[in-house]
Amino acid sequence: MATDLDERAVACARDNLSRLGLSGRVEVTRRDLFPDGRAPLVVCNPPWLPVRPGTRRDHAVYDPGGRMLHGFLGELPRHLEPGGEGWLILSDLAEHLGLRSRQELLASFADAGLRVAGRLDVAPRHPRARDGADPLHRARAAEVTSLWRLTC
Repeated sequence: MATDLDERAVACARDNLSRLGLSGRVEVTRRDLFPDGRAPLVVCNPPWLPVRPGTRRDHAVYDPGGRMLHGFLGELPRHLEPGGEGWLILSDLAEHLGLRSRQELLASFADAGLRVAGRLDVAPRHPRARDGADPLHRARAAEVTSLWRLTC
């Protein structure tokens, strides 16, 4: 089961699944965050920066006030099967830009009744992380994207 609020994202996901021959294995619905029921694994890759988007395209990167991130964390315990995990894929770019602190993120986990079962990190490999002329070079060069394994 896959969900997204954006009609274009839903259409894109369906098209990708069709091209990969997986249409019969994954249902894609236009919905905010969670489908009904519980699952042993829930994966979320929210927009990484808690600021207001300027264009429709920005919604993939900007999450005003962290609405999606906090919604996911707050609702996750109600949607996990016992012993299940929530996987949160999140860059720390917001931390490097002073938009969110690591302490705030960890407090959000605790406030939702979640604990960190593990974390996998990867450094950026995209060209902007090495482009000294990029105004965000310092933050992008220090950026780490993490897969947070969360449990109740």
